[in-house]
Amino acid sequence: MFWLVSMGMLSLLLFALVHARSETLSNVPDNYHPDAVQVEPTSIASPTPDPITDPWPDIDINLPQYAMVNSSKLLASSYSPDVSVIDGTWNMMFDTAALPQLEAMLQDLRDAGFGVYVGGAYRSYSYQKQRFDGKCYNIALEMGIEGKEIWLLPEYQAAVEEAKKYTMEPGASEHQLGLAVDLYDRQYVAQTYSHMNQKFYEYLDSICAKYGFIKRYPTRKLLLTGWDEPWHYRYIGVEAATFIMNNNLCYEEFYAHYVPGFEY
Repeated sequence: MFWLVSMGMLSLLLFALVHARSETLSNVPDNYHPDAVQVEPTSIASPTPDPITDPWPDIDINLPQYAMVNSSKLLASSYSPDVSVIDGTWNMMFDTAALPQLEAMLQDLRDAGFGVYVGGAYRSYSYQKQRFDGKCYNIALEMGIEGKEIWLLPEYQAAVEEAKKYTMEPGASEHQLGLAVDLYDRQYVAQTYSHMNQKFYEYLDSICAKYGFIKRYPTRKLLLTGWDEPWHYRYIGVEAATFIMNNNLCYEEFYAHYVPGFEY
């Protein structure tokens, strides 16, 4: 009798275990695999990656300080900026609003132990025309073109084209903007860059962007700018100048980014 009761209880226990096991298996997803890594579901969305930031300065390229001036983009003869005399010079003038930045840069050079000579600053349209016409006339004489009114002769045009290689024609000079300046460590009889103080220019190149200036016509960019004047510096503002100098660009490369279709 005791044996029968024991067997009955054991049967009930086995039934209960089998039923519990079947309930557990019925709740397992169909795609369950015992060797798969199970990842707990989460309600937290994956972080959205930051958008790629455009490293180019956010500027209005149409402002006067960014004006492109060359033989293809001439300034009008009537263009005349507001200029003031540069301190310590003999009536050399520069854009009035940007003058404090120029004078601070010049003082920085002096504090660093360099002498600094302003060889060129603002030039009016008429003054640039006098310079250009004089160059044309001298070249014409060297070419053997003579006469009281030689500029009326057909062959004089050859002298004009030759002069454009050495002197900017009226309207094509950044000096008319009042934002360009030619800087030397002293007054030179001949403008030969290799004979100038290279430490002076190395230092100037290292600080110019801090004051909003760029080296406008570096030798290495001759094929892009058309000019080799490593002493010529142009004011465009600190943000743009810093970007240009840090990335070894010339102004044409910078300008082309903002003006689709610009050719240089």
